[in-house]
Amino acid sequence: MSKLNNLINKLCPDGVEFKTLGDVCKLVTGATPSKSNPDYWENGTISWMSSGEVNLKRIFSTETKITQAGYDNASTKLVPIHSVVIALAGQGKTRGKVAITEIELCTNQSLCSLICKDILNYKYLYYYLDSKYEELRIISNGDGNRGGLSVKLLTPYKIPVPPLEVQREIIRILDNYSEKNDELIKSLYKEIELRKKQYEYYRDKLLTFEELK
Repeated sequence: MSKLNNLINKLCPDGVEFKTLGDVCKLVTGATPSKSNPDYWENGTISWMSSGEVNLKRIFSTETKITQAGYDNASTKLVPIHSVVIALAGQGKTRGKVAITEIELCTNQSLCSLICKDILNYKYLYYYLDSKYEELRIISNGDGNRGGLSVKLLTPYKIPVPPLEVQREIIRILDNYSEKNDELIKSLYKEIELRKKQYEYYRDKLLTFEELK
């Protein structure tokens, strides 16, 4: 953290400037080709992301693909790799969640893709918006599970934009914590599985009896 503090003191002595998402990103919404036309869906080759997939956090593939005809006849747009996708709507806790695209894809209308300009690192944006999940839900239209975000609400939303060198150091620190957290979760899963097998072994052993003859 000392390196980060030094960078902030050196590059941001007067504080960090806040900019709107509209200033630092291109905001692109998606669309859904008509489900009644099989020509838009069968044997599709264009990755098409639904709102539920935002929970995967990093999108390397999509469950559904659309055809070129489906793409041409809908207002969805292809967004580049390393865009940040935010759920505008969704069941339960989906609204306000963010993910990073690791492939070129298009989305449905319940997602908005944020394509970063040169002054903003996509991973920094992802980490920042991920930390603002509750706040983003509060500013959503409506209330409860019926609320929704929109491009109109997101465009003026302000975020801190430190120099890229500071952004990269923040990313390095958070990536390190994230990797350690993933390793811990994996080890916990292994321990849980071992405990489960141990329990099943003793359960079966203790509840197995020979019938009286």
